[in-house]
Amino acid sequence: MRKMTPRILMALIATLVISAPEGFARNSESTQTAEPIRLTVAPNVSTPIAMKTVPQATCVLHAVGTADVEHSLKLFANDEGMVRFHVRPSAQSDQAVRFDVDCTAEGKVSVFPLHLRSSSSPTADIPAPGFEAEKSPTQGLIRPALTEDEASQLTIEQLAERGYPVRPDPDKAPDAFKTWLKAVTKPSRFVSPRLVPHPDIRHTVRQVTNGFENLNTWSGFELRGAANSYDFVMGEWRVPPVSGELDQTVYSAFWIGLDGDRTSDLVQAGTEQNNTSIYVPFPYPISFDFSTYFAWTEFLPQQQSEQVIPGLTVNAGDLMFCEVWIGNPGSPVSLSGADGIFLVENLSRSEYTTIYTPKGGTYVGAYEAEWIMERPTLLYSNGTQSPSDLADYDAATMTEAYAHVANGGFGFVSYDGANYEQIAMYNGNDLLSFVFPVNSSAMVFYWQNFH
Repeated sequence: MRKMTPRILMALIATLVISAPEGFARNSESTQTAEPIRLTVAPNVSTPIAMKTVPQATCVLHAVGTADVEHSLKLFANDEGMVRFHVRPSAQSDQAVRFDVDCTAEGKVSVFPLHLRSSSSPTADIPAPGFEAEKSPTQGLIRPALTEDEASQLTIEQLAERGYPVRPDPDKAPDAFKTWLKAVTKPSRFVSPRLVPHPDIRHTVRQVTNGFENLNTWSGFELRGAANSYDFVMGEWRVPPVSGELDQTVYSAFWIGLDGDRTSDLVQAGTEQNNTSIYVPFPYPISFDFSTYFAWTEFLPQQQSEQVIPGLTVNAGDLMFCEVWIGNPGSPVSLSGADGIFLVENLSRSEYTTIYTPKGGTYVGAYEAEWIMERPTLLYSNGTQSPSDLADYDAATMTEAYAHVANGGFGFVSYDGANYEQIAMYNGNDLLSFVFPVNSSAMVFYWQNFH
C-alpha cells in the first residue's frame, strides 16, 4: 500500500506536436497507412504529444501486433484531427520501438505508425518532438471578458443569455465567486460541443446508506437531502497526472454531479485520466506508459456510457472549472427546465464549452450533489461489466465545492453542509482511494492502490 503523502509531480508546460506526412500507402479499399513518425523521447519523463491524424476519428494506440483492450489506449481526435497523449519510457533504448495509432472515421481506417526511441540525446533522423503553438483566445467564437462591475451588476438572466457560467453567491460562496470572477473577467474561446460516445466506459449510480461510506467505485463527498434539494453543483480542480501498473490499462475519473445515490438518474461531468503500460521484452526489456486526459459528460439513464468532448483540450496540470445544473438554454437554473446543462472550462487554456442534454422522460429527483474520484466501470462486448483498476493519481484537490439549494431555498451551500457523506473507495478490504476535508470548500483525495 502506498503512503498517503503525495509526491512532488513534475509537469511539462509545453505540449508537443507531430504532423503526419500527407502521403499514405494504401493497404486495402478501406485502410491507409501513413509514413512512420520517428521520435526520440526522454526516459523516465512524461512527454506530452499532440499528433495530427484524421478529423473526428476514434483512434487506438498500441504496440505493433498487439491491440487488445488491456494493452492499448483509446484516443479521440478533435475537429482538426489532433489526438493528445503522454508517453513515459521506463529505461533508455538505442533502438526505436514500434507502435501504431489506428484511426477510424466514416468507416475508413487510417494507420499512423509511431516509432519511439527512448534517449536523452535526439538524432537528426529521430528528433525530439517539436513544440505546438497554443491557439490564441482571440481566435474563433470568443466569450468576451467582463469588467468586475459588469460581472456583479448583470442579472442572472443576462448572464445566462450571453453564455457565462452560473454566478455563485458572493456572500454564501465567496471562494466559488472568486473563481467564477476569474473565469468571466478574461476572454475564453468556445470550442465544439460535439460529443462522442465512449461505449467501453460507464459512470454508474450507487446505492449507499447513512454515515461514512465504503464504496466499490467512488470516493469523495456527497450532500444528501429530500427530493428537489439541489439543482446545481460546481467545482474546480487541476487535472492530476497519472501513472499505471506494468502491462495493464488503468482508469480514473474526477467529476461533479447531481443524484446517483438511491436514484436511477445521474447528471455529471468531469475529466478522465487513463494510463496504458505496454511492456516490450525484445530486444531488451522496456515499458512505455501512455496516458490520456479528456473531458466528458454523462446523463443516466438515457446515456448508458460516457460522452467524450474531443474539442476541449485537456492536459495534466490544467486548471478545470465545471458547473452542472438543470435548466433551459439562456435561462436561470430551474429543476423544471428541459435539459441537463454542463459547462466545462479549461482555465489554463481559456477554452470552454457548454453541453445541453435533454431530460426527456427522466425524472431528476435532485436528492444529492457529489464531488467524486471514481474508478469507472468497464463495459464488454458480451454484455458484462466490471470496475476498472484505479489509475495512480497520487493526490488531487477539488476546490469551490458548492451546490445550490433548489426552489428558492437557502442559496449556495458547501460540500460539508448538513447530511453530508464522506466516501472511501474499497475493493473488498483493500483501500483504493480516500478523501479528507481541507476547508469548507475544498477537499483532497489520496490514491492508495490499483485494485
